[in-house]
Amino acid sequence: MGSTANDWDWVFSPRAEDQFARLEPETQERIVGKLDDVVTSEWREPADFLEPLANSPFQKLRVGNYRLGCRVRRQEQRLRVESIRHRSGAYTADD
Repeated sequence: MGSTANDWDWVFSPRAEDQFARLEPETQERIVGKLDDVVTSEWREPADFLEPLANSPFQKLRVGNYRLGCRVRRQEQRLRVESIRHRSGAYTADD
């Protein structure tokens, strides 16, 4: 990652790492690409990409048919991915 005024990075929790390992390689690439885009955006902070997640301490980041439960750690300038779930019946069509 290039050096910018606000050097953010991202990390998987152990749980998210296990979930990530079970995904197809193309899906893994899409998720990593999106996370890289989020933490290297020149114009927006990582929190600006996230949406509230009902009944959860996390916020969500959409990547295709997947939802990543995330936490923003401003002090560490780190986006922590807590969970990776396939979008299923838990979500509505316009979510």
